[in-house]
Amino acid sequence: MDIPSQHVFEVLSGKGVEELHHANSIATACQFLRSKALMSRGTVERMGLAQTAQSSDDVDKRYSIWFDVFLDSVDIHARAGRANAYGPVLFVFDLALIDRNKTGRIWVTKENPTKWAGKSDEKRWFQGKKELNDDFVRGRFDQMIVLRHCGGSLPFGRHLKKIILDDPKLKTDENVNIYSMAVGALRLAMQDANIDVPIERRRCKAQCKCKAHWSGDDERLFKMFDP
Repeated sequence: MDIPSQHVFEVLSGKGVEELHHANSIATACQFLRSKALMSRGTVERMGLAQTAQSSDDVDKRYSIWFDVFLDSVDIHARAGRANAYGPVLFVFDLALIDRNKTGRIWVTKENPTKWAGKSDEKRWFQGKKELNDDFVRGRFDQMIVLRHCGGSLPFGRHLKKIILDDPKLKTDENVNIYSMAVGALRLAMQDANIDVPIERRRCKAQCKCKAHWSGDDERLFKMFDP
């Protein structure tokens, strides 16, 4: 069920949401920066650009959300104390992105689409402003803001505040620091697009499990960090 963007903005703002977040791999993030926009999985594919495969791709296609853009109301890595499964790059936007950016009507999930099997639309999506105001919980991971009618692309405008980047504190076989390699790729993409936003090294709490996540699987590490 679609909800006017102004209504979504008002509810989220009233619940203390000040920023929106989108996590992805280095390779996909660089495509976004060069395009000055977040893009749906389907849009990147249709444009013939490279992107990192995600475990949810088949689900997105099955439920016809392959051309939609997803945002979170919280930094999942920081809140959960673990690496974000979608990637080490976190785009951080101010909430006004959905108020002033001509996004039109917005959909908000009640559950992650990976849990949608056999459920009605009423169980999958918030149905209107009242229900959103009653039941939306800031930082609940299943509740995602979805842009379904933006042509598969959401321009940054002036709303991209910063990028937060995980530091796995690891090196390649050629002794190249992976964090520095990733920063270099992001900065080159920003230079190509004439974008200048800060890149912050993520600072985790002592109990965060992200280092084990990145050091425990070389294939996953390079899938997410290789530009």
